[in-house]
Amino acid sequence: MSNRFVRHLFVFCATFAILSGNLFAQKWAEDMFQTRSFNFGNVSRNAKSEYEFEIYNPYIEDIHIQSVSSSCSCTSVSVDKATLKTYETGKVKAHFNTDRFTGSRSATLSVVIDKPFYANVQLHVKGNIRSDIVFQPGEINFGTVSSGDSSEKSVDFSYQGRSNWQVTALKSTNPAVSAELTEISRNYGQVKYRLKVKLAPDAVAGYIKDRIILVSNEGVNTEIPIMVQGFVRPGLTINPTTLFVGNLEPGEEISKKVIIRANSPFAIKEVNCDNENYRFDFQQTASEVMQSRNIHVVTVSFKAPESDAEQTVADVISIVTDAQQNPLKLPSIVKLIAKNELETTESELADDTDSQVGPSNESDNLLLEEVGILGRLDP
Repeated sequence: MSNRFVRHLFVFCATFAILSGNLFAQKWAEDMFQTRSFNFGNVSRNAKSEYEFEIYNPYIEDIHIQSVSSSCSCTSVSVDKATLKTYETGKVKAHFNTDRFTGSRSATLSVVIDKPFYANVQLHVKGNIRSDIVFQPGEINFGTVSSGDSSEKSVDFSYQGRSNWQVTALKSTNPAVSAELTEISRNYGQVKYRLKVKLAPDAVAGYIKDRIILVSNEGVNTEIPIMVQGFVRPGLTINPTTLFVGNLEPGEEISKKVIIRANSPFAIKEVNCDNENYRFDFQQTASEVMQSRNIHVVTVSFKAPESDAEQTVADVISIVTDAQQNPLKLPSIVKLIAKNELETTESELADDTDSQVGPSNESDNLLLEEVGILGRLDP
């Protein structure tokens, strides 16, 4: 075998190892994103256009986002929280700058993670900002609305171009949001409309992030969206909204506090769960008469059962009050760790480490680290 062939073979193997390591290193971070690309489609000038990429941490280690950036000033990017603990969800928000740009635009968003390991996840957005349609204001924003109340907002928009251009239909992505369109004026290729949007009193409590889509009589680019936002304040709020009890070994017990608030006094009737390993404690008078107050604290206790298998247990805790007909639902998650299996795995890893030669380069180091974090994924 010639020395030249050996050198080429060595270079190929080294390059393959580095590339494989980089791909493997990125995968654990990319898997935290439900989607990594979004198309805004055709949007009007000055219309508020945003999309939130959801990032979820299924790992035991904390995830820390060092920075976010955009390859194009047509899109601004931000993150709502830099550190995500186990089972926490964050959002990387892409804001399409329709007030400063027009035409076809695209951007690559870089999300740099520095802990527990380094990764750079690439997100992609694109869209077409139309200069012939202008909204004033650029969104429908209901603000904060109390549950059971209705609300109405309006927005004006204009089109400059074809004399026979018109909106032929309206579509809503939320059944609690309806729209009505009125033509204000039409002359010399310019038409003005007023769009009235109503929020129904039976709207589901929580944040509203939807769209009204205007359908025109154009042959192409017929759909033009406008964002609809707001917050329907529930009668009762609960914190946290999802309870992560913890990582427990067999027989271990832990307690967590849950806070329930309302604008007016209310009483808790009962708290229950189908999982018998839960116990609940909430304050009542000595005569067991329900107490009404604006804030209640419920202590949730969980005792891990004896088990030889590692598993993640998901339940729903039901909190019945006199403030609303339907009970509050609190999702809860417990990670059960099999102590014997954990000790065996640690012992085997120690034996394997003693019997092997240490990593010879940075790529091998990275691969060993990634095996560590990926081994802790949810089952």
